[in-house]
Amino acid sequence: MQWHMPIGYKVVNGKITIYEEHQKIVEGIFHDYDKGISTIKIAKSLKEKGVCNAHDRVAWTHVSIGKILENHNYLGTEFYPQLIDKELFDRVQKRREQTRIDKGRGSYRSGRDERILFGGVIICGECGETCSHIQPRSREKRKGSTAKWKCRNYIYQNHVFCTGGLITDEEVKAVCVSAINQMIQDKMRMCPPVTEKETVSIEYRKIESRMELAKNRQKQDDTEPEMQNMKSAIQNAGVGEAVWESERTEHNHISVNTRQENSHADIMTLLYERAQERYRTLEINDTDFRTRKMKEILSDRNELAEFDEELYRKLVTKIIVYKNNTAKAVFLNGSSIKVEYQTENKITEKEQK
Repeated sequence: MQWHMPIGYKVVNGKITIYEEHQKIVEGIFHDYDKGISTIKIAKSLKEKGVCNAHDRVAWTHVSIGKILENHNYLGTEFYPQLIDKELFDRVQKRREQTRIDKGRGSYRSGRDERILFGGVIICGECGETCSHIQPRSREKRKGSTAKWKCRNYIYQNHVFCTGGLITDEEVKAVCVSAINQMIQDKMRMCPPVTEKETVSIEYRKIESRMELAKNRQKQDDTEPEMQNMKSAIQNAGVGEAVWESERTEHNHISVNTRQENSHADIMTLLYERAQERYRTLEINDTDFRTRKMKEILSDRNELAEFDEELYRKLVTKIIVYKNNTAKAVFLNGSSIKVEYQTENKITEKEQK
């Protein structure tokens, strides 16, 4: 499985560790929000200061700040060391919920925990966008309707854009229970998917091309035309062969040294740029490790009778929702199980695709 690390971490000797420079940025975002500063003002301040995000770009929005504030990895997980104190994290979550209430985006509800629990995890199977937690209208509530997860692209420029599936909190939990139980029943389902060949960015390829050109220039002898002109001038002046040899030797020595110095400097600069680009686009591939971890977690587990939040947090990374009441649970190592669900929360197993 491959994924990009959240800001605040880096890889050292194959292990994820805290990146102190970025840690200060993350801590600053949490503390500023806890003091009452809005996500919009935090994003604006970071841009004005020229602070780079995890992709080395000065590109901050209230949405990206919000995602950082709700990222549970900062509390510490199996793979990420703790970066934010739990008390601070909890205060921030309460303030974000209260902000939504104050701005009329919803009232306090029992589903707020599910919104935080599944936020950013539920993905539309039609367009790939994350899903939002939508509360029913008052009239729908009176009829017994509950909150549903709906694709963020459902309405685009006042028109229906994506017609992906809808799913309730209870249906999400039922999908997780069914998928985890299938893993417990058949450990062979834990086999990770075939890893795609590692790719590099377009910018990385451009830098490599420039490096190849620089190396070729270093090998070439570009001084021959100049030397021919010098030889003709010396011969026309009637100067002896010994003078010509002396001039040629000195010229070659100076020219070669200068060219080598310039080429060496160019190559060193390009090596640095290539390493920087590789780190910027670094993806971690630890599928085998994650598969072993899954087996350890499920080794002595019995089938679930109800939703287990702790087990869900450890195992499930995505829930992809499709049309026709079908969802796919994606696990820690990239393996997945498709499940058919019904509105009455009856779950039917469906073979993994």
